Amino acid sequence: MLRVRNHLHFIAIVSVLIVVMTWPTVRYVFDTSVFWLPIDSGDIWIKFWDVWYFKSLIAGQADFYFTDLSFYPKGLSLAYHIFTIPHIIVFGSLQLFIPASNAFNLTYLFIIFATASSAYVYLLYLCQDKWISLFGAVIFGFSGYIVGRPPHPGETFLVALPLAFYFFHRAILEKRWLFICISGVLVGSTAFTGLYIFVCLLLTAGMYNLYFAISRWRNPDFWLRIALLFFIIGTISIVRIYPMLDDSQVLENILNKRGGQEQENDLLQYFINYENPIVNRLITNRITTAIIQFANPGRWNSSYLGYVPLVLIGLGIFRKSYRHKMLPWLMLILPFLILRLGSVLKINSQEFPNILLPKHYLDEIFPAIFEGFYATDHFQIGVLLPLAVLSCYGLMTFLKSIPRRSQVILILIALLAFEYYRPPEGKIVTNEETAFLNWFAKLEDQDSIRLINLPMNRGNSKQYLFHQALNGYPQVEGLATRTPPAAYTYIKDNLLLAAWHGKTSIQCSLENREEYLFALNRLLNDGFSHIILHDTRLAASKIPNSFLNVAALYKDPFVTIYRLGNLRDSCPP
Repeated sequence: MLRVRNHLHFIAIVSVLIVVMTWPTVRYVFDTSVFWLPIDSGDIWIKFWDVWYFKSLIAGQADFYFTDLSFYPKGLSLAYHIFTIPHIIVFGSLQLFIPASNAFNLTYLFIIFATASSAYVYLLYLCQDKWISLFGAVIFGFSGYIVGRPPHPGETFLVALPLAFYFFHRAILEKRWLFICISGVLVGSTAFTGLYIFVCLLLTAGMYNLYFAISRWRNPDFWLRIALLFFIIGTISIVRIYPMLDDSQVLENILNKRGGQEQENDLLQYFINYENPIVNRLITNRITTAIIQFANPGRWNSSYLGYVPLVLIGLGIFRKSYRHKMLPWLMLILPFLILRLGSVLKINSQEFPNILLPKHYLDEIFPAIFEGFYATDHFQIGVLLPLAVLSCYGLMTFLKSIPRRSQVILILIALLAFEYYRPPEGKIVTNEETAFLNWFAKLEDQDSIRLINLPMNRGNSKQYLFHQALNGYPQVEGLATRTPPAAYTYIKDNLLLAAWHGKTSIQCSLENREEYLFALNRLLNDGFSHIILHDTRLAASKIPNSFLNVAALYKDPFVTIYRLGNLRDSCPP
């Protein structure tokens, strides 16, 4: 109990920051009458589906690497789908006691607190000062990359990263074998949390080991510990990694998903928090827009470093007090800062094709590792901890001749919170939007329901996964973290599905009657029962002519439902 009291300042200040930085999320944790989520992003629906599917896994009714509930009846490989196990456990467990949206919001806040806490543990070990460690934990836990990405726990649940460093550091200095084992387990287990985290943590661990190897390369005991570390990492992670590497053709298609086009790689991302409302207002007036031009702002704040940390780091390097301790962390942060810039230098939305950066060459040498980082801001994972450590050393230098240290640190935390602040883009889902699910629930023979959701596309499919998490019905299209192109074979081989997938209407006529009925009968024989036309979804206006002569079974402002077999009545005799 005494130890907890020593860190009440951390619990209190981080809790207040969570409330302020994510408001009104806390309000909707307790408001069970509204389905509210902290961001309007399709990716958030996949997390609801993950929990639902994982429950089926536990019950022995599903497979970890394959499902036929999506892309029914042929199925979909889940080898590349990221099940963020810690998020699923927390989110799924909370749903036993509170509604799903409230559980998601609480889990989101828990991720921020847990991430900041993990950094605090390691920084306290390094700095031996609880207030300075608090400052570094705020940098790590409240960065735009953590707070600004609630639908991506597989990229922001960074608890294992500082803790792995903590146990490794102590294992080397104190020669404790148990700690090296714990560090290996933490690193290896991130393969089941998020592959971006896993890759960045491996790269960081490799460079961190190199630092210790410089002074201990003649020590056999040191190399035995390193061998044990990577043996444990490999043993745990291979279970997750091997199925991904097993099919080289699919792997190549997955890596080239964006056709070599990189995102989030502008240099200005480091220095402008675009989604801070005050900053946004300043840079979107007529004068500054002539200078700062964002072709696609995207997640512009996710790589923002902050001027408070940068000033402190500069101060620490300028003075000699802690420079020798900062140099290894500078060597650790620089590779990730450069990798985040992508393959080609890009400044203010202007590319400089003649300036090739290290990622360009790493893509060619290690494509299986680096080509997957098409959104290069994921390299920010490797930036955050060194940034926090360097800032702490800079702060220690700054505070050497200043009294009232805690008050000064609180002021700096307030400035940092202002810099990092971005209001959540809340989204409300009304009961009317999901009313059709209640209609389905009243139908007889629930086990025979198979759905075709229209219009098809990746963005819409994320919403359909959310619906599937609520009703459990198999559907013709689905989604995974990286959907293999082969999953669409069944859709492209069917006349009706191929037309709808291409966002075009198709009607039965004398010219195509035989092919139309053949495709329809095939769908009926495979068990499909209903078509749901989501009238408010993207590209929905291009499909309704397919059902001009078909009576609807159900209609509301959001969806129109048809029985698949009734399409036969639209064919001319």
